[in-house]
Amino acid sequence: MTDPVDGRTGGTGLRRDAARNRLRILRAAARSFGEDGIDVGVESIAQRAGVGVGTLYRRFPTKEALIEAVVHELLCDVRDAASAALADEPPGEGFAAFLRSVAGLQVEHRGCLGRLWIDRVHDPIREEIEAGIRALLDGARAAGTVRPDIVYEDAVVLLWSIRGVIESTAAVAPDAWRRHVAMLLAAVGPDAPAPGFAPLDAGQLQAALAARGAPPGARPASA
Repeated sequence: MTDPVDGRTGGTGLRRDAARNRLRILRAAARSFGEDGIDVGVESIAQRAGVGVGTLYRRFPTKEALIEAVVHELLCDVRDAASAALADEPPGEGFAAFLRSVAGLQVEHRGCLGRLWIDRVHDPIREEIEAGIRALLDGARAAGTVRPDIVYEDAVVLLWSIRGVIESTAAVAPDAWRRHVAMLLAAVGPDAPAPGFAPLDAGQLQAALAARGAPPGARPASA
């Protein structure tokens, strides 16, 4: 999450102390959801944040509002991970760096991934994430670090599979996702054999997302 007084987290017009309280609440909520699940009580979150329940409710009138704020912050972090990979990594390495970064973000929110990854069309942040993923894949294909048949829809499924591994293994093997990410990157590498099956198209992706929670950036291109 960002500095408590910037435009994204602090919010226009918030006093510095109020902005700090808001950031503490968001961080405490993210940790609590990750450790105890989405049903954790707001009293527990407030205690963890070091604020009163009244302060929490002044910032977030309902628990749903708090969840939405955590979702927003997480999506901003995913968007920023794509931007950082584009800016800081060689074109051939940016996609792999992004995949690892987003896997780590999902680990931090592992207790509520099913609730967090709900797709919304025409969401500007998700549109930026999609654009970032597409640009990273363009760079990777041009540099020859992924197979030329890898497309955006494949990247969405990769992120989705990481979510599943995290949800299934975090309680017993917290680092199991790292091996899975390494295997995924090997599977899409330039020397890996083509699978011989077509990727999902935009319509199939949308239907799949309607059936379960969606990974970050998962929005069909036609939406």
